Amino acid sequence: MKIRITSIPNLITFLKRLKTVEKNVILEVTQDKISSKVHTPDKAVMKYSSLGFNEVFEGSIEWKGKNKIKIGLIDVGRVIDAFKHFRPEEDVFLELTVQEESGEYITSEMRLISKSLKIKLKCADLGLLSYVSDEILEVVHSKEDFIGKFKIYQSDFNTVLSLCGMESNSEEILNFDLSKEEVYTAGDSFRYKLSLGLDEISISGEKMNSSIYKNHLGFMEQETCQVYIHENRIVLDSESSSTSIAIGIVEK
Repeated sequence: MKIRITSIPNLITFLKRLKTVEKNVILEVTQDKISSKVHTPDKAVMKYSSLGFNEVFEGSIEWKGKNKIKIGLIDVGRVIDAFKHFRPEEDVFLELTVQEESGEYITSEMRLISKSLKIKLKCADLGLLSYVSDEILEVVHSKEDFIGKFKIYQSDFNTVLSLCGMESNSEEILNFDLSKEEVYTAGDSFRYKLSLGLDEISISGEKMNSSIYKNHLGFMEQETCQVYIHENRIVLDSESSSTSIAIGIVEK
């Protein structure tokens, strides 16, 4: 299988979203998108990101009744770094060696090819990597049955992360304090009110509090997000990209 990469910057941005959480990833290519689901070793954070096929690739794939190609990467950073060696004026193609397995195509080797350069990257045995099914993702990243919901704008997201950076211990707790009228974020040395309208906050009671580790919030891009609070996790769903993240709540 060989397709042209139409936007290397888009592909690199997508891969970097995954690398913030885990360097060993499984990419999934379908007719309409490239996507991946990654989590931290302790599974306290699970992240999903996808990119439309036409936003990054050009060409057709002979599916022959299959609907998905899986690509296992031991170190996604190596793929990102590989693109530095190609000349900007040259077209770069992605070529995959695949085999059929359980109704899907599994990639054993991927190659990045231009007129002047060819880079081979051996793919990982998928049995060595952790795979998250679509069904599990749907449950963990659910936007239903939440007990609290609010919006965090990009500007507020930037401010909150900057305030967290002022505190020396990354394992410290970040609190979200919600009422029907306002939402505050609070660390050990700050308390910050988010800029929100009343119609952008929804909670089941009068007040509520939820806490996560500050460093976990940094796994998500600083984009405007809808935030869904569940009993055991907080889900941030970006309005700017096809990216979402679930972060485990800290019991205090």
